[in-house]
Amino acid sequence: LQSREMSPDEAEDAIEPAEEAGDVAKLLDIISASTKFGGNPEEDEAAEEWETPAESALDAFYRLVKGSNNATPPPPPSSLVILWGNLEAWLSCEAIVEVCLGCIVAVTNSTTAGSVIKDHQTGVEGLDVSLVRTVMQNFRSESTIQEQACLAIEGMANMSEVLKKKLVEVEDIVEELEGARDRISNERNKKYPGQALDALGLGKK
Repeated sequence: LQSREMSPDEAEDAIEPAEEAGDVAKLLDIISASTKFGGNPEEDEAAEEWETPAESALDAFYRLVKGSNNATPPPPPSSLVILWGNLEAWLSCEAIVEVCLGCIVAVTNSTTAGSVIKDHQTGVEGLDVSLVRTVMQNFRSESTIQEQACLAIEGMANMSEVLKKKLVEVEDIVEELEGARDRISNERNKKYPGQALDALGLGKK
């Protein structure tokens, strides 16, 4: 309830202290609050006001999770549900899409490193995983987003058998991943689509 009442200014002021304290839960609260106001900042006043705190909270969350040590507990797998909702809400905002995908990759990697999750305890079984295909289609000219989407698919497939099955069933997912090879400009990262296909069990033998 508190996160829904947070103003964008309050959210902005809370981000740095939360990051310094390693407070992943607080950052997730802010991310969740921004989801309610997601949209096209050029067309929606509330989205314009929340755009900066939304991106800043994701950036801080990413830094905490990527740089996590023993002092910062890994994010709960259920945070994937919050991030997925955020990605969908801000689908028209390229900068937020890019960093949100990065957060999703970080969460799946930190979870995979620990143990296989029990899907019914996290809510991930309800995710509409076709969203990642939509992201790849909407940002075909953005190499970094193509990379992050491939890594997100790989991480989700490795993290959860339920998510893996749902991803395999996404229409045109193989074609989208194969097409991503040409969209990724960094030669070293052209391997990401193949890694995602292998994680789904759809790679060429």
